[in-house]
Amino acid sequence: MAADDQRYYETFYAIQVDDWDWDFSSKFSNHHKILDKEYISDGCSTTTSSTATATNEFLYPHHIKKTYFIEGVIRGHITLAASACTTTITSYRVGLYKVSSDDPSMDEELCSTGIKTVNSTLVYDGTYNVGEERVYPFWIDVWEEKKLTENERFYLRVEVFSSDNCSALWHSNDATWEDIKIEIPFKL
Repeated sequence: MAADDQRYYETFYAIQVDDWDWDFSSKFSNHHKILDKEYISDGCSTTTSSTATATNEFLYPHHIKKTYFIEGVIRGHITLAASACTTTITSYRVGLYKVSSDDPSMDEELCSTGIKTVNSTLVYDGTYNVGEERVYPFWIDVWEEKKLTENERFYLRVEVFSSDNCSALWHSNDATWEDIKIEIPFKL
């Protein structure tokens, strides 16, 4: 294997930080959902979940290098739960996108899982106000390298399709239970 074929895998976790926001291009203004390389202090104000049927986007707001590439197999998982009632998760889709500060209208999908059909029921117990949780894995093959420049950032988009609005996407700031995790192969 040649030196230029070496990939560097970086792990990111998705969280929602309430007391801090990021701005990048017009797409992400006062944005609270981010990808970070490590969990922050448990004492920070964060939101543990969002409505799963909404499109949830987690921005990595920092530079990696002036020009870099993504190539290889992306892998990770998302965590869904029943919230307020029993629900059926019919399918989900996870994608990696890039957005540019030079051209805010440029919002390009780099790769995705496509629609993954699961048809799994998550039970909600109204007596104890507890919903069943399930972790859904994903793998994305990126065999043609995807280029990003210094004026571009990547973000994770999670789309969930369910029988109703009673599903939650977990993204808590808790290293003991990694709700959303993604490993990305970079070529620098």
